[in-house]
Amino acid sequence: MRPDPQAGSDPVVHVLQNPRFVNQADGTVRAYYPGDDWFVVGTDRQDAIRLLHAEFDRRMQDPAYVAAHWDRTQRHRDGLEATPGFEVTEISRSEYEHRTSGLGDQLRGTADAED
Repeated sequence: MRPDPQAGSDPVVHVLQNPRFVNQADGTVRAYYPGDDWFVVGTDRQDAIRLLHAEFDRRMQDPAYVAAHWDRTQRHRDGLEATPGFEVTEISRSEYEHRTSGLGDQLRGTADAED
């Protein structure tokens, strides 16, 4: 689960990481988030998506990972680092709430459609 911004914080720092998928010679699918140094391998694309989400959620429970992710987020926000597929913007709380209100269903729909 991704942490929500602190109550009353405005603007909200919004991170969008677009996952990457690589079809392997053995038919498995390697999935990773740009900027991270870890990946998962699924039996197919759907399995890779499931494993990627589960691993990210597990890592977000690790304070050291969260701190490193926040440091990278700040470097991107401040223009000190740029990674294709790792986008950082500042948005209003109302825009954040709008974007996340139906995110679960949207992610399930686009994950099936992505190449």
